[in-house]
Amino acid sequence: MFANHQRAALRVLTLGVSLLATAGVAAAQIAVAESDALLTEAERAEAARLLPLMDAALSGEGATDLVASLRWDFLKAQEGQVYVPFTLSLNPETTSQSVTVYVRLAPAGMVLTPPPAPVPGEPVPPVEPPSYPFEDVHFIDMRLSASGDYLVRRAFAVPPGSYDLYIGIKDSELVETDSVEVRSGVLKRTVDVPDLWGGQFTTSSIFVTERVEPIPAPLSPEQQRSDPYAIGSARIVPRDVMQYEKTDTLSFLLFIYNPQLAEQKPNVTVEYNFHRRTASSEEFFNATTPQTLSAETLPPAFDMAAGHQLSAGQNVPLSAFPEGVYRLEINVIDNEAEASISRNVNFTIVGS
Repeated sequence: MFANHQRAALRVLTLGVSLLATAGVAAAQIAVAESDALLTEAERAEAARLLPLMDAALSGEGATDLVASLRWDFLKAQEGQVYVPFTLSLNPETTSQSVTVYVRLAPAGMVLTPPPAPVPGEPVPPVEPPSYPFEDVHFIDMRLSASGDYLVRRAFAVPPGSYDLYIGIKDSELVETDSVEVRSGVLKRTVDVPDLWGGQFTTSSIFVTERVEPIPAPLSPEQQRSDPYAIGSARIVPRDVMQYEKTDTLSFLLFIYNPQLAEQKPNVTVEYNFHRRTASSEEFFNATTPQTLSAETLPPAFDMAAGHQLSAGQNVPLSAFPEGVYRLEINVIDNEAEASISRNVNFTIVGS
């Protein structure tokens, strides 16, 4: 275990039961429904320029060679849906700072097929346009991140299931640039959205954070669209680079879903074990003090039936960690149901 003075420095991320207020998650869905009505004529024309590329990718012609990476997280939303905020990292050498981003979610394996050829002398039958679980367009002025990439953060909310996520990106023609070439491409990834509502003991994604900021007032639907990690009364600022110095602090949090209740309260233990990679495998390095989330430690008014969210997490100073590659193993144990689940976070510590 850590020395006493280091253990005392560990501070649980107490976000409060209002962090994941259901209104905050639902706002992203409301914004999507309203977004089309908010577009200007120029923005509609700009979005239309990406449509042929999006349809081509969905027709099996292949997504193009975007130099990009994509990661996503999962949280409970409302009415059986899962909220999926995501981060797209773009190489600044392959795109402009101002871009148009088209997000489309299709059932996994869906392929657009061309309409049947018209029969001479017969009326052309109407073609029903395809519908998608999610579709939205954004016009973004990006900023460089600490990693040197452009970052795009957006979100969608859908029922559990397997989906193909298409993200089309093109240099914006809504602003003047020095570039004579308009670059564009489509990134495709399959996203398996877990069922967080099925009653099985589970957790959200693990959020490794730079910080968590309070939000003084609820965001409007349009603000929520461009700020997807603002959830309820707090904003999660994800960490983009999993490389730390010894002077840094590893901060993380997660939400725990569907524990068995005893007298309306959960009885959950969360263990945090650190493993260090060796030349051939890995070895146990250390552990922080486990968290207990129960009637003895939670506020008296805590009530999961009322929508209160069970959260866990820690801030871990890294001064006692030698340089190396680490795996944080998080074991979440439902003591009432005798069930457990394990999550992992990989990170690296380098010299200052």
